[in-house]
Amino acid sequence: MDIKEYISNFANHPVLFVGTGISLRYLKNSFTWDSLLERISYIVHQNEEVYLDIKAECTKRNEGFDYPQIASILENAFDKKLQKERYGEFGFINDSYYRTIKEGKPISRFKLYLAHLFSDLTIKNSKKEELDLLRQLSHNISSIITTNYDRLLETVSNFNPLVSNDILLTNPYGSLYKIHGCVLKPEKIVITAEYYKRTECQNELIKAQLLSLFIHNPIIFLGYGVQDENVNGILKTVFNYVGDNQEMIKRIRN
Repeated sequence: MDIKEYISNFANHPVLFVGTGISLRYLKNSFTWDSLLERISYIVHQNEEVYLDIKAECTKRNEGFDYPQIASILENAFDKKLQKERYGEFGFINDSYYRTIKEGKPISRFKLYLAHLFSDLTIKNSKKEELDLLRQLSHNISSIITTNYDRLLETVSNFNPLVSNDILLTNPYGSLYKIHGCVLKPEKIVITAEYYKRTECQNELIKAQLLSLFIHNPIIFLGYGVQDENVNGILKTVFNYVGDNQEMIKRIRN
């Protein structure tokens, strides 16, 4: 049975669960988690090997690298560099940083730079036709869940983007759930170990909110590796909520 035949057996439209691979496919300026942090490290240290040393210090036993912890280390180093170089290459980030303080809502220079970096939505010329097809298909999509910070999916679907607490108690149809934040709200970007910890309770509520999508709609994963911790984390939460309900477990597995 091919994917088209399988999806046709469902009464409801599918939900897309979209990861970095989609942005990498269509945007000229996009990054994996690793390449993003490597770029930040080089900006700070101007030495490729420093990033390798940081990764070595943040290795999880049998689980690869602890990227949130790496991000925490680099956030601190990046902020200190820009503090010393007020009017240097990233003076515009400092301008934004001090403006957020005056407004009473300080945002780290690190997150402000990430928002700037991911704001570029230049499409690869070779992929414009394919992206137009995805735009047409959006009429047959229920909702989109993504861990991406950029606004590519908004431009393709015209869905209503929801970030952080906005995700809770919402109508799921026609919504774009940005569960790791958005460039328009850099203070909500989830990347460092501290912010993961701080939003842990909220994230559990968000996962519970998304539970109904997994029960009632087919889910199509795009741009994720099979072992991606974002996917596995949400699936683990979903099955924890389901408990021993075998009928519901079968429906979700299908």
